[in-house]
Amino acid sequence: MRRVTGLILIAFIVQAADIPMTLVSDDEAEPIHSAIMRKEAWTQDAARRLRAEAEKRLKEGPWSVTFERPKSLDLDLDVHDYYSQAPYWWPDPTNPTGAYVRKDGQTNPDRFLANKGALNAMCEAVFTLGTAAFLLDDPRYAQRAVRDVDTWFVNPKTRMNPNLEFAQVVFGSEAARGEGILDGRVLIHALQGMEFLARTGAWDPKDQAAVHKWFEEYLDWLTRSKKGQYEMKSGNNHASWWTAQAAAVASYVQNKPAETMVFTYYRDHILPGQIHTDGSAPREEARTRSLSYSAFNLEAYATNSRVAQVNGENLWTAQGRRGVTLDTVIQYLRPYLQDPKGWSKEQVIEFQNNGLYSLAFAGMGLMNPQYVALYRKLERPEGAFLSLVDLLVGRWESAAHQTRH
Repeated sequence: MRRVTGLILIAFIVQAADIPMTLVSDDEAEPIHSAIMRKEAWTQDAARRLRAEAEKRLKEGPWSVTFERPKSLDLDLDVHDYYSQAPYWWPDPTNPTGAYVRKDGQTNPDRFLANKGALNAMCEAVFTLGTAAFLLDDPRYAQRAVRDVDTWFVNPKTRMNPNLEFAQVVFGSEAARGEGILDGRVLIHALQGMEFLARTGAWDPKDQAAVHKWFEEYLDWLTRSKKGQYEMKSGNNHASWWTAQAAAVASYVQNKPAETMVFTYYRDHILPGQIHTDGSAPREEARTRSLSYSAFNLEAYATNSRVAQVNGENLWTAQGRRGVTLDTVIQYLRPYLQDPKGWSKEQVIEFQNNGLYSLAFAGMGLMNPQYVALYRKLERPEGAFLSLVDLLVGRWESAAHQTRH
């Protein structure tokens, strides 16, 4: 019996080793799972919050772009095409039937949001359920995650076409816009959820292959299309998030040449092209939500660097002009993350700390406990993703404590 059990365990380990991981390494996934099963103290609060979120997601979805479609559009849309409208564009009061005009930082509440809301909800559900299925050993979560994934990516009646050609459309504009690719950044969470889901053994390999093919096609569009190229070269947070997204997808489909290209592009163009020697990002500071976009840009950097770290590449210490690093960016923004009221540039809305996990990722990547401590100290929203970040941080701190002793 022991021999059979041992063979099953070995088979699981071999299978797990073949599964790519985007934000969580093999060296972290199973130790965290085992620590939760042993009910180690540092896991309990985060595991409880993760389970609570998973229970909510059991009762939601599935979602599809085909369930609700925009009306009265002069666009050649397929029912499977994702469609959204740009947030800061409004009807022109001097020409109500003409092209929309831009009001930076002012969100138009009347734009079509159904597909964007569905994409966000699906990605969060797949992340939550897939993560909880593996870390908490609960097959109910896996079964529901499989259903959500199948509806969005696999089922020919409900699947989304693997592109964002019609994302963040501006009424009355014929120009190609790459900005809508930003909508796809939430797919990074879905990828990590599916990687955890694959480790449970509850996901049919044929469906896994279908999803893999979907993301291969999406990566091709992301890197080769006119809009993808536009976004890549945009020079602001859009380029940063293009990089993080392309890196995550390339990692998932195990496309090493694309992965290397993205990491090199970040090192050679994103960091040196966007960040001044004091750590500021002038393109973000020119916006009406300057602190929000500066922190949002840092979030993209940290996400991309975390993906690189999991894949054996160190971007944490990559250098821009005059030795600028990601650490320089954090040091510049750190006082304002702690006290947003000290920020003197334009910020037309209240600053939200939604992306503070970037401090946790950077703290672990740069081996700087002060950043991790600041992440723990600052008030932030709850959710499944931050529960996972807390588990990663808890394991990192626990391992450091064991090393010291």
